[in-house]
Amino acid sequence: MQAVSSLYVERRPSAGLGARTTESEGKRAALSCYYAPLHFLTALHAARELPEALRAGVRRIHDLGCGTGAAGAALALACPGPVEIEGIDRSGWALREARHTHAAFGLRGRTRRASVPEALPRLRRGDALVLGWIANELEQSARVRLLEFMAEAAAAGHPVLVLEPLARAVAPWWPTWASRLVPLGLRDLELHVEADLPEWIERLDQASGLDHSTLGARLLTGAAAPGAGRS
Repeated sequence: MQAVSSLYVERRPSAGLGARTTESEGKRAALSCYYAPLHFLTALHAARELPEALRAGVRRIHDLGCGTGAAGAALALACPGPVEIEGIDRSGWALREARHTHAAFGLRGRTRRASVPEALPRLRRGDALVLGWIANELEQSARVRLLEFMAEAAAAGHPVLVLEPLARAVAPWWPTWASRLVPLGLRDLELHVEADLPEWIERLDQASGLDHSTLGARLLTGAAAPGAGRS
């Protein structure tokens, strides 16, 4: 847990995070048993920042760079209607975890092994997009391509939810994304939630010297108003 935390914060400028955070059984255990539940709880609160009218229209969620599937599952549970999740990730281990997450919550989901932004979905009515702690792992050129895809999706009225850590040093590109997406109707928010954590998470917090009594994330969320067109 401490090693994964160090990769994401202290060593980020030199880290190839996608591979390095899953390079050992210990790190994979930390992701699936500790960070995934924390991401799920954070994303569940974040999903509720999407207006209810937008959530009501969601029929399919594209969870891009889905990892363990926590963010996509959280958004699906925040939507009142039946929802299907399509998780995309280049890690076979992550996709197995995502399928386990979908099944554990009784959600309809499927997964596809592919890289983002090389493999982006074709969107149809009722589709929503979620990016949970993934954009900060991409190279700059890939992030630019992904931003343009997200902007086109938002302008077309597809609900969008982007989550990243609160620390500005972790995502120095965030102002660029906000300046592109906010004019299309998305909101740039900071989420701070006092969490009622499961007992085993509290124990792991204490054992590792970490503190998640308050969950936080930086959010870009929303969609363009009907008829707003592209920007």
